[in-house]
Amino acid sequence: MKRITLAILLLAFAALAKAQDGPKTIYSYAVGNWRNGPVVVIGPLLETTEQATTPQLIARMRAEHAAFKDIADIDVQRFATREEGEESRTTLRAKYQMRKLEVRMLDAPVPKAP
Repeated sequence: MKRITLAILLLAFAALAKAQDGPKTIYSYAVGNWRNGPVVVIGPLLETTEQATTPQLIARMRAEHAAFKDIADIDVQRFATREEGEESRTTLRAKYQMRKLEVRMLDAPVPKAP
């Protein structure tokens, strides 16, 4: 019985230690006018954390890219790696183009020199 209790305590402490690692980095992008266009806007991949909510990510995209300011129909996609996110953007673009919709791919903003 002592071994089981000790094992449970060790697992609990391991889970607690893992939870204290902090928020994990993820990657995200937004898609505007995704239902039927007329111009589907695919935002750049953003580095963020798991804690970022969909409204926060939409607000960030609107703040960083004027193309999203007046779009009401926005969806957010999330990915564990940058590669998965970039592959998804490329695939999504091809799917919309197959539907004969115009697609506008946005690039990440270039950092301003100090």
